[in-house]
Amino acid sequence: MLLTGVTLCKRRGRESLAVTQGYVNALDNSSKVEPPQIRTRNSLSPVTVAPRGNFSQTANMADTPASSTRLRLMRRRIPEISPITSSSIALFRLGEVCNHHCPMCSNSGRPEGHLIDTSDLLRRINWLHEQGLRRVVVTGGEPTIHPGFWQVAEHLARADFAWDINSNGTRFGEPGLAARAADLGLLRAIISLHSHNPEQSCLVSGINLNQHLAIPLGIDALLAAGVQVMINLVITRITIGTLSSFVDFCYASWGSRAVLKVVFPSTAGKGGAWTGIQLRYREVVADLLAAQQRAETLELDLSFENVPPCVVGDSRLRNVDRSGFGETHYLEDLEGKQLFSIKHIESCFNAYPETCRNCISFSNCQGVAESYLRSYGAEEFVPLRE
Repeated sequence: MLLTGVTLCKRRGRESLAVTQGYVNALDNSSKVEPPQIRTRNSLSPVTVAPRGNFSQTANMADTPASSTRLRLMRRRIPEISPITSSSIALFRLGEVCNHHCPMCSNSGRPEGHLIDTSDLLRRINWLHEQGLRRVVVTGGEPTIHPGFWQVAEHLARADFAWDINSNGTRFGEPGLAARAADLGLLRAIISLHSHNPEQSCLVSGINLNQHLAIPLGIDALLAAGVQVMINLVITRITIGTLSSFVDFCYASWGSRAVLKVVFPSTAGKGGAWTGIQLRYREVVADLLAAQQRAETLELDLSFENVPPCVVGDSRLRNVDRSGFGETHYLEDLEGKQLFSIKHIESCFNAYPETCRNCISFSNCQGVAESYLRSYGAEEFVPLRE
């Protein structure tokens, strides 16, 4: 899943960063979902600034259904602002407008974030350039259906930006579209294909058969245009048991030209209550292992997102964070005038059971969603040993 929104709000009489991940406007009191809050010994704020790599221990959390004992957690404390370097990449949202209707959508549904005005997007590009950035990941919603998409792409090219895109891929199969984007500097694309099975894909993505069929065509066109492609699948209750056959499908279709990423779902966002993503790790372990083994057999590049290595008992597991394409900074959605460290945003959502200190994968692990630990406890997360 991808990071989707940061907004400033007033909390307990002080201004703090409310990490919304695109699913709740912190100023909207009617929201039914609150961002996870981790109470630390030193602060009530989940975004306390501290040196990179420090850890803070949370206070005792409320009892969970999974355990009658009180659970103690840690989290990484990372500064909300990080330096911009020549390798920095900013996540750049055009709005939440989309032509798919995924029931597990992680976007916020905020009206003010639905469609950002094109002139403001061009201003934001200029501002990012002034900050020293030269690469962005364009995201949505579905960015290719934004009415100003080509103006944005052309402006990025004029400003000497390289760019990548998060997309459902359905438009890239249109004649000439992928090649035009590549000519304007598109280097990489993360394409969402949540099942190779047409019926399952239509259910998970809220689309019709023609839209499903358009996704592989879009991938074909992007690869033909020289764009690197990562195919992104979010596990759902509908698709449990199909991951190894998904790997086979992708290999048969694109060989090693495309890389794969399998994502354990987050319940953040407007689709967070959908029963299809109310999953326990233990329910999908066999499927994850089968996919990993099949990819190794085929020598296919496969990574995972939101899957701690201890879940599958393998320290070699490639578990990436939500940013997916190496994004280092997040451009705040609504005003487009502030950049935040993506690692900081990650640290606000994820936590670690105390026992994780003894795990050989601890230094490279992004942790577990704090909301998951609240709901189910920490019994599934057994530290890996040498």
